[in-house]
Amino acid sequence: MATSKKKLAEEIQRIYARYADKENIDRSLDSRELKVLIEQAMNRVLKAQTFERFTDGYIDIPRCNIAKYSAQSVTADASNNRSYVDLPAIPISLPMDMGVWQISATGSPYAAYIPIVAQDFQVMGVGYSGGNQSEGINTSYLEQQVGYYIEGRRVYFTSDISSVSTVDIHLLVSDLSLLGDNDILPLSPEYELDVMQEVFRMLGMGQISQAEIAANENSNT
Repeated sequence: MATSKKKLAEEIQRIYARYADKENIDRSLDSRELKVLIEQAMNRVLKAQTFERFTDGYIDIPRCNIAKYSAQSVTADASNNRSYVDLPAIPISLPMDMGVWQISATGSPYAAYIPIVAQDFQVMGVGYSGGNQSEGINTSYLEQQVGYYIEGRRVYFTSDISSVSTVDIHLLVSDLSLLGDNDILPLSPEYELDVMQEVFRMLGMGQISQAEIAANENSNT
């Protein structure tokens, strides 16, 4: 069953209230604090889920939220004959910088730029002369197309693409701040318990039994 931040927060508050009463803890949970913890817990669960996919040998789209950030401004770095764009959000940290899923010029979704792993960029030796690719072993890899690599929160392109004013960026990220309290979360039902357990862990409650959670759900049906 689909859930929202509000529903998860209410369920966690009910379980916490019983736990606090049993342990004689004089503390209540502020809903604002709890929603922040839910967002952090979801990011942990989705990241673990993604790594599980890679461990299983899958390299297709991971089972997490792909967020599209449209019309991100491109800045020219003329002294280095390249351009760059700043990431609008921090993606999930994945091997081969796959947290940045796709970058393409705005309005050209089928002409994506080619990703280069940041560690390999210097080895590949991208070079341009008069706007034409002129050196480096990447000639056959890029095939005269524009690539990009990531340094921190900045994406550098292998050429000056300042003629392209904006790009669309797809990130593997759970930017839950974009969702309202009642919006459906990008979370499969089987992972709701994992998120709740992660919140309980951050609250110092340890592992809450499946029976106790089930008892809470039954008491509210």
